[in-house]
Amino acid sequence: MLRCFPVAIFFCLLTFALLQPRTFAQLQPTTPASDSTGTTDTAKAKVAPDAAVITIHGLCGNVFLPGTGPDTTGQQSTGGASDAAALTTPNPSCQTIITREEFENLLKGMSPRVDPRTARSFAKSYPESLIFARKAVETGLDKQPDIEALLQFKYQQALYSVYKAHVKKTVNEMSDADVEKFYNANRERYEEFGLLRIHVPNVKEHHPAPGAAQPAVNPAAEEAEMKDLATRIRAEAVAGGNFDKLQAKVYKLAGSVDDPPDTDLGDKWTRDTLPEEDSAVLKLKPGQVSEPIHNENGWNIVKVVSRKTPPLSEARDITIQMIVADQANSIRHAITTDINEQYFVHPVARDPEEPLN
Repeated sequence: MLRCFPVAIFFCLLTFALLQPRTFAQLQPTTPASDSTGTTDTAKAKVAPDAAVITIHGLCGNVFLPGTGPDTTGQQSTGGASDAAALTTPNPSCQTIITREEFENLLKGMSPRVDPRTARSFAKSYPESLIFARKAVETGLDKQPDIEALLQFKYQQALYSVYKAHVKKTVNEMSDADVEKFYNANRERYEEFGLLRIHVPNVKEHHPAPGAAQPAVNPAAEEAEMKDLATRIRAEAVAGGNFDKLQAKVYKLAGSVDDPPDTDLGDKWTRDTLPEEDSAVLKLKPGQVSEPIHNENGWNIVKVVSRKTPPLSEARDITIQMIVADQANSIRHAITTDINEQYFVHPVARDPEEPLN
């Protein structure tokens, strides 16, 4: 019988995701009670948990961990020409059986509920992922240092996603009374801000004519000039200037050939989602405009359009997001990280079209 313990399952899924993207994408939660053939949950219940639902002829043994090699030969592949020939030779005396319990555990790991039709499609494609995974190991690909590192990282990513889903599921089961208690204790965190923003870059862009020399640039002088521009643009914004027109004016004066970024940042910003550098926005009333806020890319001029707190009746989803984020942050804060600046290059500048951060 196939014993898909967690690591093995992950590598099965990884291979399948690479080979069968369309089928894998179909495995989404749904609610149908039967497939097109009329198979119902009642009929499926007649199949015992240890009964075979997929039998793969020509595939020997169980799914194995990377680096252990096939469990039926007792030998490691050298990856030579003889091995390549052997890999193309089927062995009809071998078979791998996947039981109902094993298959349903696999599906449950991907999605709580799966449409029976897509489950059938997955079952027909799944053996291909297993044989390709086995061939990769028999060929010795999993022993290459770069591939070992990649597979370890992918495994860690899978566990990261699994744990996040587990936390969200647990929090989602909160009672209404617990949601109300959290809401009342953290009401200020629920307040939502509608924001407009004008971005003024640190320096100008220079686009000399073809064949012309690049002009000499004084970065300090340019930064001072752009800071002064931010102050003037802020004054125009306070006077009631249109933010889209002011943003276009900034990009023209900065010599940018790009389309100016959207000034409307939406109305769902909260204390939790606003970057720390923009915390001054929290003190503004609707209609007020911030002083130019400096960051590594330039200056942001932010106008508060609205401030509102959703009622308790609309707060459950927001509460779940907050608690999940709180738990994630408590885990992140358990570690600190040092980066060897001698090895890593300076970080790439942030895209100014990214809202506020």
